[in-house]
Amino acid sequence: MKITFKSLVIATSLCSALVLTPVSFAGSSHSNHQGGYDKSDHHMSEKKLAKLSRKLGLTESQQADIKALKTEEKTQMQALKPAMKAFREQVKTLMSAESFDEQAFIQLQASNQETFAAMALIKVKSKFAMKSVLTEEQLEKFRSMKHKRSRR
Repeated sequence: MKITFKSLVIATSLCSALVLTPVSFAGSSHSNHQGGYDKSDHHMSEKKLAKLSRKLGLTESQQADIKALKTEEKTQMQALKPAMKAFREQVKTLMSAESFDEQAFIQLQASNQETFAAMALIKVKSKFAMKSVLTEEQLEKFRSMKHKRSRR
């Protein structure tokens, strides 16, 4: 079996690409990874509000109320942002150690439970307040939209 130089180069290139690809992704520092969050995940963008308004037939008053609720949620979440940033930095420090200290992570997680609970409470209160703005028909349609989205 004769191996040509061209096929040897192709095989070597493919192997090196497969080996080096995970390394290149490991070094990337996107805010969406490693505990960071994308604002579109937590806050209703204009596009999402427009789509929701169109699908549910929201009135101008309802749109204004939902915008106000989302602005309030964002303001409250901003207050917790420094605590979450500090938590993520401490997790990075633990992860960069030579050996994993399980007890240190458990302690860190426990010491931040108040922040996590506050974030969860803000999110739930905001969702509940948004649902209270909707009429019964709109709420039913919203639930069916959510159900369809969760089945995907």
